[in-house]
Amino acid sequence: MLQRHTIHEPGDAVPADHGEAAAASAQTKAQWRWQRRLLPTMIGTLIVATIAFLALSLFDTYTVRRGILAAPTVDLRQVLDGVNCTATNMSGVDRGNCVQWKIRVMLEQQTINRRYHQANVALLVRVSVKYLGFLTGMLMSLVGAVFVLGRLTEATSTLAAEGAFGKFTIATVSPGLIMAVLGTILMIATLYVNPPTDVTDGNVYLLPPAAAAAPATSPDGR
Repeated sequence: MLQRHTIHEPGDAVPADHGEAAAASAQTKAQWRWQRRLLPTMIGTLIVATIAFLALSLFDTYTVRRGILAAPTVDLRQVLDGVNCTATNMSGVDRGNCVQWKIRVMLEQQTINRRYHQANVALLVRVSVKYLGFLTGMLMSLVGAVFVLGRLTEATSTLAAEGAFGKFTIATVSPGLIMAVLGTILMIATLYVNPPTDVTDGNVYLLPPAAAAAPATSPDGR
């Protein structure tokens, strides 16, 4: 039996299956060469990002602790030392009222110091959390961008979310794109979420001048 063989000349068209296989093989080799070229950059970016995150986190924690320990205070000792409650021309009632007034001033001073110290701590913690959240989101976006640039691909990953803002779904074979999107969302969240740090002022031990000057009345109004 005779077999017929087909010989393709240089100008003839190559079958589709062979052409597709050759194109896929060339694309795979080009992608491999690109990833090999970017491998040192990707490793260096991960190392630098990790070191920067640890260093900045430790510095931020140290700054917050130092700010908490060095909170400003109100000191009225010199003013209180200038008030003499043991003068000879004062009656016993006046001396007792003077001592009570000095004690109330000292208690009010401590209350003010503690109140604003707590507000200072709350503000420092809020700034620290926002800073670390933004830094984490920025590093996630940077690492994700490096992965996208390196053309790293895995099995298809799906990111979906639904809420008052709507519903969205992202399906991609690039893990770097998912990481970049999550990092961006984290940065936006840190900018818009603001824990309250309000301070409500008010006298605790010292009465306002109007209340102190008002005469005391009995329960029946006399």
